[in-house]
Amino acid sequence: MVSYQTYHRVNGLFISLFIVLHMVTHLAGLWGIDAYNAMQQVMRIVYRNTVVEPILLISVVLQVGVGLKLVGQNFRQKLKEKWARRQALSGLFFLFFISQHLSALAMARWIEGLDTNFFWPASVMSASPFYWYFAPYYFLGVTAMFVHLGCALRRYAMRRKSTVLAGSLFWGVSGGGALIALTIVFMLLGLFYDIELPAVWVSYLTKVSAGFYP
Repeated sequence: MVSYQTYHRVNGLFISLFIVLHMVTHLAGLWGIDAYNAMQQVMRIVYRNTVVEPILLISVVLQVGVGLKLVGQNFRQKLKEKWARRQALSGLFFLFFISQHLSALAMARWIEGLDTNFFWPASVMSASPFYWYFAPYYFLGVTAMFVHLGCALRRYAMRRKSTVLAGSLFWGVSGGGALIALTIVFMLLGLFYDIELPAVWVSYLTKVSAGFYP
């Protein structure tokens, strides 16, 4: 029987493939909104189809459930050991991030019928007080994901007695992830170019914020 740890690791590798595609889409936005949306349309051929998308969504839900179980096992003991603590806490924050992210996706895409393109994440970064929450939310969520991955890669290298590689993998992945997260946040805040929300997204924000959107 496959252990929870083995399933979490293998399923994480599968989800990581989607994450790579997702990061490529976000970084394409550095060349403009049209570049972001065009790249997203290409990537959706891979992950938003009748075969892959249900498998991906189920995989994410199971990853959250199994991750919570693993974090809960000997949690107090994990907090005493530096690397176990980093992996557990980054995992917990990422679980919070992805749970809220999927809930928001379901509301925008399946309930409101909106195309969750560039303007979906950019909309909540367009005005105060939204960006006071969502700027750190996106930065910490993406960074936590990379820190969690870095911890897993470090553990893999340590099992093979490669201490130097273990440190390089952790700090390289975590630091690179933080840089990617910061770049995405700055992009969505409109620091690289002006972002004008379509009327449909203004209406959506006005609705979900009970008219608070300016």
